[in-house]
Amino acid sequence: MSRQNSKGLAPIAFFAYRRPEHTKQTLEALAANTLASESDLFIFSDGPRDAQAEEGVRAVREYIRTVKGFKSVTL
Repeated sequence: MSRQNSKGLAPIAFFAYRRPEHTKQTLEALAANTLASESDLFIFSDGPRDAQAEEGVRAVREYIRTVKGFKSVTL
């Protein structure tokens, strides 16, 4: 069963890992869309696979806590 809001908009699923700049650019582009303020956004953030990924994952998670411009944001 699909989950749609009252305007028939499907939710947006976004998957992030350890690239904070790519994450920021993509989410800002999504937020600039006409119906973003009426869309539910679900963000999935993978945990670090090794010590080298820890800083990138931390930076991504810090940023996604600040995302605005959507009807709702669920982490």
